[in-house]
Amino acid sequence: MKIKINDIESYRSPESLTVNVDDRIEKVPLINGNTVQDYGHIEDGDSFVVSCLFSKTNFNAVLALWRARQKVTFTDDTGDIWENCRIVIRSYKYEPRFPNYVMLDFEIWRC
Repeated sequence: MKIKINDIESYRSPESLTVNVDDRIEKVPLINGNTVQDYGHIEDGDSFVVSCLFSKTNFNAVLALWRARQKVTFTDDTGDIWENCRIVIRSYKYEPRFPNYVMLDFEIWRC
């Protein structure tokens, strides 16, 4: 399934989509062993790392959202909707044989 950023739809399903969870657990070394400091899973700290193809028109619309630092609604490839997110563009490249399409690498941060 395609993804959406607000109403901007990708050309096809993402090449990759990884969820990075914000699990705030830490092992603390002690003289006679270890202990664990556990602050739990912070859902608002989760983020998505996505690589996806967009038409040039839709890419420019996503780029405008990023430049304006607007919060977005992200619909992942399973149809789940995440609201009040930030988009962070990491890189993009034009497809060699298809100049009207752009491969976009970005992150979606839940806030």
